[in-house]
Amino acid sequence: MLYRLLKAIVWTGVRLFYREVKVINKQYLNFDGPAIIIANHPNTIMDAWMMGYVNDRRVYFMAKSTFFSSPFKKKILNALGMIPINRKSDGAIAGVNNKDSFEACYSLLERGDILVVFPEGTSYLERKLRELKTGTARIALEVEKRNQGKLGLKIVPIGLNYIDASSYRGKVMVHVGKPFTIDSNDLELYSTSAGKAAKSLTEEFRVALSRVFVSLEDSEKEKLSEEIAFILDDRKQRGKRGVNQSIRLLQKISSGLDEMSLTAPYKLEEAKNLTQELLDNIRFLGVRPDWIGRKYRSTMYSRQMVQSVLFLLLTLPIALFGLLHNFIPYYFIGWILPRITKDEEYHAPLAILMGLILYPLIYAGFAVGFSFFGLGFWILLAYLIALPLTGIFAHFYARYWRHIGSKFRFTQMLRKRKQIFVELKAKKARLNSLILGE
Repeated sequence: MLYRLLKAIVWTGVRLFYREVKVINKQYLNFDGPAIIIANHPNTIMDAWMMGYVNDRRVYFMAKSTFFSSPFKKKILNALGMIPINRKSDGAIAGVNNKDSFEACYSLLERGDILVVFPEGTSYLERKLRELKTGTARIALEVEKRNQGKLGLKIVPIGLNYIDASSYRGKVMVHVGKPFTIDSNDLELYSTSAGKAAKSLTEEFRVALSRVFVSLEDSEKEKLSEEIAFILDDRKQRGKRGVNQSIRLLQKISSGLDEMSLTAPYKLEEAKNLTQELLDNIRFLGVRPDWIGRKYRSTMYSRQMVQSVLFLLLTLPIALFGLLHNFIPYYFIGWILPRITKDEEYHAPLAILMGLILYPLIYAGFAVGFSFFGLGFWILLAYLIALPLTGIFAHFYARYWRHIGSKFRFTQMLRKRKQIFVELKAKKARLNSLILGE
């Protein structure tokens, strides 16, 4: 019961925080019987929530024992299907025995449940598949050995690919890989050399995860790839394509950079210089990169500006209503997060957790105050429903206001400094040709 309740709460938090959650190959999760889900681990608690989000069946997790540091936490986490494990890097927690934890994993798999493990062991917000620990492979091999290789355990790789992972209204692509079973050769090797068998199966895990996760092994290349994607990705098309196409663009850019570094290093240096020049100009001018190269049509832009201003004026009361009722928790969370932790991978889950607590409390306070006016139940209910909806609209309104302001600056500069945009268009076209060959 507790698991279902918290899953519903987390589902709501995830859908409100992220603009898009795209699940690729969800049909691969439609099976009965035991399974171990392996996934990359860039975004701490959020990754576990994503596993619960995409699975219709209940899932169990292996979690570091430091989460179970008090009897109360231990009771709650056990109820949620968390299995503690002592890691060498954290030290042992009293009352947690790894032998008992592994036995719990074997038991839940033998009764046909799903175990989720992040074999990287640690979480860092980067597009890199780190070294996989062999513990997951040992669990899989041991439980199959205990059942004479007849358990039918499935291994399901899942890649978690985030766009603006720690930002409100970011995007996520959850890529489910094709399930596979443990090869009989691995089981035979396990009976004679457990270490070698675990390393061999762990390498199979790495190969499977590399097919569903866009990994950029070099941090400098990751930063450059994301900057180029920011410049080249047309926002109108990006909105239509969705997160999976944005991830593919990032992958294409990374492949283009790899090819240049091998075949034409001088072109790679040119791409770096072009990227920096374009970014500097975009920031200085205060315009969006996808506007570079657009033709200025005075009639069309005038009509659009009039329509936009009318929309902003007409919807201003709704935006102000939403801002009034939501700015305290919204700005408080934004203010407190960097002071709680500088590790960006913790920001999204902490923002959701705090939001799930603060927003209902603030809304309840407003509702109590509103009830003193003596209005009816249905009016009070409509008021409560309007609070989160208008809050979301207020966020959209602010983004749209910035968009219109940027468009206005663009049209003004395009008329006065046309030559600058001609030069920027040429540089952007050259960068596109270097990276994508288009």
